[in-house]
Amino acid sequence: MITIPRTVVFDKKTGTNILQWPVEEVESLRLGSNEFNEVELAPGSVVPLDVGSATQLDIAAAFEIDKEALEATVEADVGFNCTTSGGTRNRGILGPFGLLVLADETQSELTPVYFYIAKGTDGSAETHFCADESRSSKAADVGKQVYGSKVLVLDGEKFSMRLLVCTASSARVHGKDLLQTSLDHSIVESFAQGGRTVITSRVYPTKAIDGAARVFMFNNATGLNVKASAKIWQMDSADIHPFPL
Repeated sequence: MITIPRTVVFDKKTGTNILQWPVEEVESLRLGSNEFNEVELAPGSVVPLDVGSATQLDIAAAFEIDKEALEATVEADVGFNCTTSGGTRNRGILGPFGLLVLADETQSELTPVYFYIAKGTDGSAETHFCADESRSSKAADVGKQVYGSKVLVLDGEKFSMRLLVCTASSARVHGKDLLQTSLDHSIVESFAQGGRTVITSRVYPTKAIDGAARVFMFNNATGLNVKASAKIWQMDSADIHPFPL
């Protein structure tokens, strides 16, 4: 499922990946922005980001980890897998850390998108990029999966993600506002490391909607300090031009 058009190019840095990224026209929908720089995330911390209503956002975030803690960790979650991990409730030495989107004030509903580092006894580390829908909705009759895959993080790179949060598929056709309020309630498109790994999540919040939706940074690792930065834009609705123009 893809909701926003993407470019697809070869990743010249790795020589092994295909990059998927939102088309540049998406940036024309950006409205006012908020910046959060060098936010210190101690183990077990959650930090609210004051952006007002958080139902339609374009988020660019980067995370720097405590390299000494990474090097000192001999072995951590060698067999980690996003799908079987149990989501962000399960804490490891080196993860999870990332963003909570479509969350209500008390975090009774939330959709985490995050990194998780697994390290072997040989010193090698694998980074996983995951999305956790298990607490995304109070509704009982909707899918609530945890999924994702590995993502390559090169030496010297920060852990970076871009999230597009869209609610209820709002659009304009010929200058008229349209709002589709069918079962397609909310979409979160997540891009890690410039698009090396991409996740599309469909979620159905019941409390984290309209003005009640919030966004947070979090670090639920037990042995890792994280420094985070983010720029968050409110997004306008798209103008839909019927074909042909």
